[in-house]
Amino acid sequence: MIITSIEEQKKKGRFNIFLDGEFAFGLYKETIYDFGLRVKDNLTEEKVKELKSYDEINFGKKAAIRFLNYKQRTEKEVHDKLKGFKLSEESIDKIMLFLKEFKFINDENYAKLFVESKKVLRPEGRRSVRMRLAKKGINKELSEISVSENYTAEEELSKAKELYEKYRKKARGKNEADKKQKCYRYLLSKGFSYDLINRVLKVEDGIE
Repeated sequence: MIITSIEEQKKKGRFNIFLDGEFAFGLYKETIYDFGLRVKDNLTEEKVKELKSYDEINFGKKAAIRFLNYKQRTEKEVHDKLKGFKLSEESIDKIMLFLKEFKFINDENYAKLFVESKKVLRPEGRRSVRMRLAKKGINKELSEISVSENYTAEEELSKAKELYEKYRKKARGKNEADKKQKCYRYLLSKGFSYDLINRVLKVEDGIE
């Protein structure tokens, strides 16, 4: 198969490759330059497959890095993003390997930072943090380790007390019992367990 024409598309940096006078496929200019493609070059079917794979993987790497520029992501989030571009699983696997090898993605670091940010910036119960990590694709074992090492039970109790005090000051109710019930529901919505909330209420009531 002979390259008879290389024509620029409307999409910047993208070119149409014509073989034997007919449109065959599109490539990014980097692929064309890297392989030194020129009109009259003879391409085998194997070479065409290599070009398409190289082009797809290069595109995926750049797309993933752009996605990661905004904020840190989990492996699952990046994988799902790449799937949205209709890339082959083989290409996605190679892209993910590249991203992990060069530390663009690291679920262990992500989980640690996520737990710490939740603890400091927007406190919620450890159970809730685990659930959020699971939704982001962090496996159960890593989630458990990250939470236990970076958000202790004592810290969780302390955060629950702080939230209780803040919410209690602005909570409205017919009486103290009504306010306390609202505080109870608020802490539940933040992912704190029933047992921990009861401990907070007992401390505030001077029972503990």
